[in-house]
Amino acid sequence: MFGFLKNKLKEWVGKAKETIAGAEPEKEETKEEPIKKEKPVKEEVSKKKKKGDKKKKEKPGLKEAEQVTEERLEKEVGKVEEKIEKAKEEEIPEVPLKFEVGKQKYEPDLEKIKEKAAETVEEPIKEKHGFFSKLKEKFTEKPKEVPREEETKKAEPIEETGGEKSSFFKKIKERFSYKISEDDFNNMFESLEMLLLENNVALGVVEDIKKSLSKRLIGKEIKKEGLEDEIKKELKETLNDILIDPDNPLDIIKLKKGEHKPFVILFFGINGTGKTTSIAKLAYLLQRNNFSVVLAAADTFRAASIEQIQIHADKLKVPLVKHDYGSDPSAVGFDAIKYAEKHKIDVVLIDTAGRMHTKTNLLTEMEKICRVTKPDLKIFVAESIAGNDATEQAKTFHEMIDIDGSILSKADIDEKGGTIISVSHATHKPIFYLGTGQNYPDLKLFDKQEYIENLGL
Repeated sequence: MFGFLKNKLKEWVGKAKETIAGAEPEKEETKEEPIKKEKPVKEEVSKKKKKGDKKKKEKPGLKEAEQVTEERLEKEVGKVEEKIEKAKEEEIPEVPLKFEVGKQKYEPDLEKIKEKAAETVEEPIKEKHGFFSKLKEKFTEKPKEVPREEETKKAEPIEETGGEKSSFFKKIKERFSYKISEDDFNNMFESLEMLLLENNVALGVVEDIKKSLSKRLIGKEIKKEGLEDEIKKELKETLNDILIDPDNPLDIIKLKKGEHKPFVILFFGINGTGKTTSIAKLAYLLQRNNFSVVLAAADTFRAASIEQIQIHADKLKVPLVKHDYGSDPSAVGFDAIKYAEKHKIDVVLIDTAGRMHTKTNLLTEMEKICRVTKPDLKIFVAESIAGNDATEQAKTFHEMIDIDGSILSKADIDEKGGTIISVSHATHKPIFYLGTGQNYPDLKLFDKQEYIENLGL
């Protein structure tokens, strides 16, 4: 139950922590092949030459071997080595070039060549750029020009509090805590918004959750290691404010039992939401708690509705007050209350016809039943899996007849769980019970703390 929403919320909390703390989400390790470094062209050419030289040395011609003596070879090798050493010592000045647009090629820059020539005349002869001269240059380098922004930063005086440098404490604080900005919060909430909408939480509820969470998180300094726990805690508190913990209807019924008057409960909802079955489950629960019950078949509109509730009455062995199809539902409810007063029955449960929340003329009929029966509790029944439809139905019924709370059927197959939040928010009334199965005992008093825990918060 609510497993899908629980898993999604768990994922979101982890991502929210990464978003706020600026951490990159963990990526799957992929073994990247090391990039092969391309060998420079010069090295490849030189290697090829060496290989060619080796081949030549390995297989010299017979005629060359006879002509060249060992002494001559040694002399020539020595001359070549001397030339190489001299070439290394000499510095070949680079010729300045400039790109000629018309010719589309680089040519010597005559102006720069003249400038360099003038410098060599004016300046004293420089030392050879050996190892020590380079060291000297390193230690006599001119200080780099500091950008204006950095200069202003350096020029700013260090604020002191109590004789201590505030920047020191600021750095320590930043290392161990994080202050959530508005941008951080918006980035974090964007994914939560989509998550809630996908799980049957109405848009109006999402907006209220955002307002509440923003007040709790923006500008708040949180220890980095406790960032995830803090986000979970604040989301939990927000849901706590939206959901209403219901009073147990059984406790309310006990209070009226002393007045020697029947406790009247009127049920509403659209067709097919499990209204009649929920009434039978509540009757079973009342019997288990030593309350006597009478049922009223005030749904005189839908075909076979009276037969359906009659089957439940027979199984539970409770009386049923009924009229013919097409009779006034208010009259059926009134007769059931009179029957309860006469036989000293504790509770009257009145079933009504399913009414679409878009049919205003049918809803006015519900108002008449309320005026005649004067119920102690008006309960709206909807399916937990209906999502936004259930929210709209609850809102319309509440505006017409001011319901006291709701029962959500089929909660056992609801993996999303957002309808509970939406219906409670739309009506500002509690969810009394959740239908958790097909049998009579499968009616559970709603516990908001248990629900929030089931979401992993």
